[in-house]
Amino acid sequence: MALQFVTKNSLARIDESLTPPGWVSVDGTKTANLDLPYDIGFTGGYDEDFVAEALSVRIYGQAVMGRVGTFVGTVGYLDSGPNGNTIIDIEKNGTSIFTTKPQFTQTTALTGGTLSSTPTFASNDRITFKVITLGAGTPGSGMTVTLKCKV
Repeated sequence: MALQFVTKNSLARIDESLTPPGWVSVDGTKTANLDLPYDIGFTGGYDEDFVAEALSVRIYGQAVMGRVGTFVGTVGYLDSGPNGNTIIDIEKNGTSIFTTKPQFTQTTALTGGTLSSTPTFASNDRITFKVITLGAGTPGSGMTVTLKCKV
């Protein structure tokens, strides 16, 4: 079925106890959680011409969430890997969403962290993406990270 033909009447109603707070349709009734992807991409370690450059400890981006949902995990890539571990963090309203932070461990692929026990977000939550620790020597360059979410 094409998306333009999906209406609130064609969505299955579900038990309210299974519906996260804030999941309300236009008419005020609870609707089905569709588990749709809501991924957010962040970049860091690029110059104004988008040429890869060394990472530094700093904030690389922010976003404001437009709806309620759940954080699922992260994936990431570096154009060139670090010597040592380069650790990133993603915060919701100033507090990390991880109990163990994701990191690049001498490779170009991100090792996902462990999400906190309450990995949800609400509309208007502010998300901050940053590098918090650089490995000894070369920190890596050209970072692209996707925060995987569902709504």
